[in-house]
Amino acid sequence: NLFKQQSNQITELGLKLKATNEGIVEGLTRSSQKVVYAPANLEGSAFAINNAGYIITSLHMIKEADSVFVENSTMQRTNAKVILTDSHLDLAVLKIEDQDAVKDWQVPFSFSGKTNDIGEKVFTLGYPRKDIVYGEGALSSLSGYNNDTCMYQVSIPVNPGNSGGPLCDENGNIIGVIRGKISSAEATGFAIKSAEILQSIHNLGADSVLSITKKPALKGLKRTEQIKRMSPYIFNVLVYKSE
Repeated sequence: NLFKQQSNQITELGLKLKATNEGIVEGLTRSSQKVVYAPANLEGSAFAINNAGYIITSLHMIKEADSVFVENSTMQRTNAKVILTDSHLDLAVLKIEDQDAVKDWQVPFSFSGKTNDIGEKVFTLGYPRKDIVYGEGALSSLSGYNNDTCMYQVSIPVNPGNSGGPLCDENGNIIGVIRGKISSAEATGFAIKSAEILQSIHNLGADSVLSITKKPALKGLKRTEQIKRMSPYIFNVLVYKSE
């Protein structure tokens, strides 16, 4: 599955899985009293953008989905509804519909609107596997493939399942959303810049979905502590399609 808009050398990072047709809508079956989930067609990553249950991911992940679920180690699988999409930036904003699941949220990070520099240390958190995975590296270019200025290039290995996950600076601020990688190069990924995302949400008339943290909650903390605080708000996305 390739980015036709960019080049056939840029690979999307949704993790494709075999799925049965049963459970497409609900995403689960029941055996005795234990919940047994039908396998999703596609899996990826997402993260919270405010305390009201709004999350962001890649549009190519959830496009033409019958249903979308999110989960992580602190939240059981729950349904998410598509609220906004931007096909140019390949972004989608979803909302977790179960308000009980988000009633105690205190998201410790927010989008950074500042310009970043080549060589800055950055890190990712996402779900290329069932457990959350951490990656670190640096900004290697201020433009993406074919000099696309909407994206950063990063020297971090990103894999199927990383699509839609956050790219963070050393203080835990969100500076981008992972979009893809060059299929022929190792440790080369691309992320949509946070400034482009903020502008897109503004253009869509949806500024209310953003929560701007006045005082950084993660600045100065050890990376291990940053990850502990961030992890509850980063999700494995499970997508069900009837095709």
